[in-house]
Amino acid sequence: MIPFRPTRTRILLLLLVAAALVVSARPSAAAKRVAAGAAADWPEITAAEKALAKVDEDPDAGAVILQQSRDGRIQRKADDYVNVLRYHWRLKVLNDRGKEFGEVHIRAGKYTRVDAIEARTIRPDGSIVPVPPDQIFEKVAFQVGSIRQVEHVFNFPAVEPGAILEYRYVRHDNGLLFIDPYLFGGDAYTLRSHVSQGFLAGTSYAILCTLCPPEPPRWGEWRDGNQKGQVFTRDLTNVPAARGEALMPPPRETTPRLDMSLNVWQGQYSEALGRVDKFFVDWESVARWVGTNYGKAVKSGLSDVTPIAQGWVAGAADPPAKIRAIVKHVQDDFRYIPFADVYGSTRSLATVLKEKSADNEEKAVLLIAALKSIGVEAEPVLVVGKDLGTLNPKFFSLTQFSHVIVSVPSASGAREYIDPTVSYAPYGFVPWRDSGAGAVVVHGLKDEIVDLPLRAEVSTTRYRLNVKPQRDGKAQVDLQAEFAGEDALDLRSQFVPASESERESALKEWLGARRPGSLITSYALEGLEDPAKPVTLKMAFQAPGLVTVADDVVVVRGCVLACIETNPLSRAGRQHPFYVDRGWNVSESVAIEPPAGLAAGAMPPPVSARSTLATMTLSCSGYGEGGARCERQFSARRNRLPASEQVSARSLYDKIVQGDRTTVAFAPAAAQAGR
Repeated sequence: MIPFRPTRTRILLLLLVAAALVVSARPSAAAKRVAAGAAADWPEITAAEKALAKVDEDPDAGAVILQQSRDGRIQRKADDYVNVLRYHWRLKVLNDRGKEFGEVHIRAGKYTRVDAIEARTIRPDGSIVPVPPDQIFEKVAFQVGSIRQVEHVFNFPAVEPGAILEYRYVRHDNGLLFIDPYLFGGDAYTLRSHVSQGFLAGTSYAILCTLCPPEPPRWGEWRDGNQKGQVFTRDLTNVPAARGEALMPPPRETTPRLDMSLNVWQGQYSEALGRVDKFFVDWESVARWVGTNYGKAVKSGLSDVTPIAQGWVAGAADPPAKIRAIVKHVQDDFRYIPFADVYGSTRSLATVLKEKSADNEEKAVLLIAALKSIGVEAEPVLVVGKDLGTLNPKFFSLTQFSHVIVSVPSASGAREYIDPTVSYAPYGFVPWRDSGAGAVVVHGLKDEIVDLPLRAEVSTTRYRLNVKPQRDGKAQVDLQAEFAGEDALDLRSQFVPASESERESALKEWLGARRPGSLITSYALEGLEDPAKPVTLKMAFQAPGLVTVADDVVVVRGCVLACIETNPLSRAGRQHPFYVDRGWNVSESVAIEPPAGLAAGAMPPPVSARSTLATMTLSCSGYGEGGARCERQFSARRNRLPASEQVSARSLYDKIVQGDRTTVAFAPAAAQAGR
């Protein structure tokens, strides 16, 4: 079999060796390899780039990407093949908002390594301030068990309006079957985006350019020493920013993207496909690749899995109960490694069992092996998650998929789809990314394209708060929150495997996102490890910004945690539809107990905001002795709406923002009685 990609064991070993050298304040090895002193010439900065002060197509922009590029060449290195990818990125800061681009994170990737990072700032006066190599650091992006993934991080110096920020680096990618997708756009408006890819003679790739203009690409010849082949080039101009605006479709459906899948490599034999020359020419090819590789992993790991699976099903009365027991253990007992990619390969199941961690493919293969050990034949299902986009049935590539789930036979003969990456959830729970998603079921070595069943799980969050405002402007808040469905799943996946210190840190972040500056004084989590129950959070905290004191009057906000402070929808013309792929049901009940001697005055008018996108109501009434209670309800059902709904949607959020500023005034009780 040809060395398209090193085995996962070898790659993970390389990652571990690299990660062992990583500390949070250690200069990047890639940066150190860049020689100190004069670097190679950078692409010329044009007079137009120097003079640019605004972008007419994006007048509110804080920065503009002047140019970005990736030039790849597949080359033979000793006995292996590698795709050498050279990246270049240049941005101009237009105003203070653009300073956010001054920090850069370059992720190494699962089967790649990064080298030769160079960066510099060109000040408005033309002076150049380079990023010193020892200020480019390697940091741990995430760690699960012994698996670490690192990223290179640095900050541009002298970032100011009018400055040009520029960096470049080289990525070495061992994945030649499916070339890493290229996004033509970025987080800012892109004036010019360029990609080229050189292929070895005797190879050909299927190329999909999604959302690209109809102009054809350019083809030419390339040569490097005794290696030669064809080179593909595509340039796009004026690509709108892929900003994180609320309710946007996935980037694949908003930003031009290039995918490449190997069709032919003359003279090369694939053991998984059982043939020479032809590779991914149809979905059966993809199914054969995945089915053969997963099948080998199951077969070689079955002897390791069987005794463990037998322990999992001990006490289960019938086959359905055994299936449920195995699913729960695979979901909950193995820490999820968050690789949102599909490669058609896994580590050995012996390694997975030893390390108690698994990525999405390994969880699926482990579940299939464990079920096989009790006589249940399950099948892998490649899924295009709703968070990624829509399946293109005419492009045969693993780069379309975000994760792998498992098809399990049920007592009725129908299929059940189990997502083993979902932890601490009831059996059969369908996360929003799977509901209605496009998928390919692998039947042995055959394929079947399906849409997963539509199933919208009911998710709710209920806040019950008791607010005690003080005359000094502070407020003591007691919270009891209840989370169900997807909302509970999010908390369980974050908190169950975490240590107590990690939980406390995560809760501080959670509260800070909803009520900045708050100070937690106590907390307790209940129901975390019982998927049949909602998750309950009890918390006491001191909150700023809820109370305004003027003379003898204390004014208190009626919304505490669920508030929307600013309209999340831009005034600029909407180009893309509104995606509500995950529904919301959030209620908040705020009981306000005034300081002694004060009582609530007239209640503010109720607020009602409704549109085809969502609904929100808020009303306040008297409560107890001189207190008040404000009830807020927000709901948005799973839906997709055209961009033409922008005016209605923005009007909705304007009303919500105004309603969430509702306050209740408390004055001396004697003054209230005298009115």
